[in-house]
Amino acid sequence: MDNKLRRKALSILVKFPSISSYELAGILCIDERQARKLIKNLPQDIIEENIRKIKQEKKEEKQEDKADKKSQIGATLKGSVSIHKDGYGFFVPDDKNIEDAFIHPKKLKGASHNDVCLARIGIYKGRREAEVMQIIERGIEQVVGVVEKYRNNYRIIPFSRNFQGHIIIKNSSKELCNDDVVICKIEKYPSQNNFAAGRIIEKIGTLSDKDIDNKIVMYKYALSHEFPEKVMQECESIENGTFKISKKNLTDFRELYTVTIDGMSARDFDDAISISKKGLNYELYVHIADVSRYVERGSYLNKEAVARGTSVYFPEFAIPMLPEVLSNGVCSLVPHEDRYTVTCRMVFDKSGNKKEAEFYRSVINSNHRLTYNYVNDIFDNMAESEDKELLPFLNTAKELTNILLVKREKDGVIDFDLPEAEFFFDSKGEIIDIKPRERGYAERLIECFMIAANESAAEYFDKHDLKGIYRVHGEPDVKKIDDWIEMARNFGLKVPPVEYPVTPETVSELSKIASSSKHADLLGSLLIRSMMRAEYTTENQGHFGLASTAYTHFTSPIRRYPDLLVHRALLSGLKLGSISEPLEELKELAAHCSKRERLAQDAEHDISVFKKLEYISSHYDDVFTGYINRITGNGIFIYIEKLMMTGYIDYSYIDFDIFYKYGESAIGDKSGERYRVGDKIRVVPYKLDIYSLQADFTIYRKKVRKK
Repeated sequence: MDNKLRRKALSILVKFPSISSYELAGILCIDERQARKLIKNLPQDIIEENIRKIKQEKKEEKQEDKADKKSQIGATLKGSVSIHKDGYGFFVPDDKNIEDAFIHPKKLKGASHNDVCLARIGIYKGRREAEVMQIIERGIEQVVGVVEKYRNNYRIIPFSRNFQGHIIIKNSSKELCNDDVVICKIEKYPSQNNFAAGRIIEKIGTLSDKDIDNKIVMYKYALSHEFPEKVMQECESIENGTFKISKKNLTDFRELYTVTIDGMSARDFDDAISISKKGLNYELYVHIADVSRYVERGSYLNKEAVARGTSVYFPEFAIPMLPEVLSNGVCSLVPHEDRYTVTCRMVFDKSGNKKEAEFYRSVINSNHRLTYNYVNDIFDNMAESEDKELLPFLNTAKELTNILLVKREKDGVIDFDLPEAEFFFDSKGEIIDIKPRERGYAERLIECFMIAANESAAEYFDKHDLKGIYRVHGEPDVKKIDDWIEMARNFGLKVPPVEYPVTPETVSELSKIASSSKHADLLGSLLIRSMMRAEYTTENQGHFGLASTAYTHFTSPIRRYPDLLVHRALLSGLKLGSISEPLEELKELAAHCSKRERLAQDAEHDISVFKKLEYISSHYDDVFTGYINRITGNGIFIYIEKLMMTGYIDYSYIDFDIFYKYGESAIGDKSGERYRVGDKIRVVPYKLDIYSLQADFTIYRKKVRKK
């Protein structure tokens, strides 16, 4: 019997000494005879010794945690406030090593969502709590909301689940109507006894306007298509050729056979690939648009790119980081035109091990602009090409991708292949369908090659002791992993106990278990939430999800500012005519870029939910299928497959019975009908809230016609 199986069995028996041979067989996917043999052959004294060690370690951890928390009592800390829609809040300390603390509504002292403040940590009824002592900076200064008649005045209902209550309008002399959508400046913040007060800055439309959802989200997150005049003046000099470009230290790769592979609607082609096989080795070139040639430090273009931090993608359009003159013009690696690039040349052996990695400032001339759909069709033998070089080229790329994917799996790379909603519109711009975005082999191919180039850039920083930006991803919270395992078991999955500390291989195995179940989308998304959030920093801390010791973002400088910083640092280190930012400035920019990325993700999430609510409103009589993912004392949370979103059923919405929570189930008082976590359930829309972006449902019951 192999040692790996014995080690797994030992870890399970240590945590569950009384486990039966039947249960052990189910967890390890072996027959019961083998399980009995394992239990018999593993010495009891070894098991007991391991149990004793684990208990001692847990005891020491609890004592250390208790001591840390005790030392915080009475301390005044700086941090931010996160407000829940029900009125209470949480204090989030700036020090990431200190846990968040609950804030009772009475102890908010006028603090609102995202306010920066000083708070004192204390104990109330045995629970660790915080009390706001001083508000340093307001997190929300203006909101987007809807006008509503209120007594003899008007009020604003904000599009925010975190802002407490409505806002009384002071300058109601302006012509206002119900359902006007406006931007409101907050002049008096809400307190325990009073609503907020403010004045209207601008009217942006009405709720019935076409595209009002896009406007709401753009204004909410201060996003704009427009660029300042001075930025556009700099773009004009680039467009008309008066902008001076140094052509020194260029490596000419125009003779290499090169292609871009992107989505059908893409216009900003920031990466291209060249590949060939030499003996048993593969030589891969990843060419990335040399944006740093045009966006120079100190320029207005650079200042605006910093402010934006990233491009933001809505279902119908993108809000670019750079003006189209650059993003879709001189920087875009369009076919049959010379383009300046930064090239990463890598050599891999037949096992996918990287043998060489070099960087060049270069010029290329792409042979083809390919789409993911077309390449996938070629791989599926559903498309052909008149170019005799293309098919061998793509087959070589596919060979290397297969090798890299196998190696990534062995290394424990976590592959969260979760569905992303794609919206389909009719000629009038109305949503007619929502489907999971297709992700074929071509997408995985480009992803593999870009990850390899990103790792090479970070490794170059480490090898040459250069100051740059890293993309880091920390270890997951152990408690969140344990909670996920418990929930997965509630869904009926056989999840073996995990060994600590948690490794990428561990989470990769959990991901595989989730993806093999009928609840793959839901469990996969919840497993992602148990992970730490990736961020930018100047210190290399590794990337847990990619099982990488060094990682950065190098491959998308047209749409991500950190990649542009990485290019400058690389080229500066290579002495190829670029100047990198000083370390202290890089630290500030890394934190700023992380913040802008989170804002972009929030905006993209909000517009996606807006569109889903619009789809539901036009399918209000439809029956949707979902799975129960959580049961509380007040209702049931469900994951709707079609919509790829979570909805809620309040017990009060159910008209055929009175339901209550009993254990991990919801039970009907009269019918005895029982719903459990993981159960499939059919529901119909009940209520849509565009302000908190929430969809409520009720259980579907087929109506019986009376004879």
